[in-house]
Amino acid sequence: MSRIQDALQGIYEWASKADYAGHDPHDLLLAPALRRIKRPMVRLIALQLGRRSVLNLHTFLRVPRSENSKALALFLSGLLRAGESVTPDWKRDAEGLALRLMRAMRSAGWGYPFPWQSRTHFLPVETPNIVSTAFAGEALLDYYEAMPSPAVFEALRVSAAYIASLEVPNTPFVAFGYAANDPQIVFNASLLGAHFLRRAGVVLSNEQYIERARRAAEFVRAHQRPDGGWSYGMEPSQQWEDSFHTGFIIVAMKSIAEAIGDARLAEAAVRGFEYYRRSYLEPDFAVRYFPDRRYPIDSHALGQALITFSVFGDEPSARRIAEWSIEHLRSPEGFFYYQRHRLFTNRIPYLRWSNAWMFRGLAEIVTPNETAL
Repeated sequence: MSRIQDALQGIYEWASKADYAGHDPHDLLLAPALRRIKRPMVRLIALQLGRRSVLNLHTFLRVPRSENSKALALFLSGLLRAGESVTPDWKRDAEGLALRLMRAMRSAGWGYPFPWQSRTHFLPVETPNIVSTAFAGEALLDYYEAMPSPAVFEALRVSAAYIASLEVPNTPFVAFGYAANDPQIVFNASLLGAHFLRRAGVVLSNEQYIERARRAAEFVRAHQRPDGGWSYGMEPSQQWEDSFHTGFIIVAMKSIAEAIGDARLAEAAVRGFEYYRRSYLEPDFAVRYFPDRRYPIDSHALGQALITFSVFGDEPSARRIAEWSIEHLRSPEGFFYYQRHRLFTNRIPYLRWSNAWMFRGLAEIVTPNETAL
């Protein structure tokens, strides 16, 4: 067994024992002492404290462990890709994860198990949003392609209609807002929704979804910078970027371009990947979070990098990234730590942010029944 397969199995065993429930860098507002906070700025400070603290505040603040739909989706998609490389019972386990994911659906989509405060909007617990719904929908599409059923088809129909409903009205372009009460246009989020809508449009025989997805991809392409990258969004406060959101954009762009045969979108994806490699990949195959500095090195960014380099055909780099991740961020207990900093490692074991993403990324490069050379 290779180190990559061993790491993949280690994450899966750790998450299975936890019944896919855990903590998240953004869940401190679930703490009993913080639940009644009403002021947006105080909520933002609490969220930033959770993201940046090197101490595990969850135990101290009595934050409950929770099931995260996005984590379930990432584990389901990874399991469907890696199959027996994870467990001989992968089909049974995939069915169980798909059922849990459908049970977690709220109204027409999926949200986060914690309240979320942005600079402009507040989303209560489990409010459906485009990102969670896109990832959950993609996982169910993966499952439907392998094991179709009427229940999954219906979940896809409803969730695709939800994402289509998020299209920003009264504009000459097509873009999708973040949630029903949060119409801000975030490039990666809009394109993730478009990517799901294109795939769902094929299954649902809905040409309109495919066309809206194409136009949404064209809108994101039009906002690509000359250097090949993108800012997070259109607002003045969103003129920043990071590696995993950039990875979301270029992977979705490439997939849409290939599916519909659009050369301009394909060229934008390639330029985006060249920028991504140039800006985020370190010589030792660590992956930066931000383009202007090495640290922190974040397991979420590493997991997405495994997918990104694989999708763009650079498997050798993907494997070197996997080896770096295993060497520097894997716990003896099988899970992956949160972040590596210049002088220390933040060892908090986040289930969705770190381990679901590392599982999904490693599943992209492992081969069935892979053995050590």
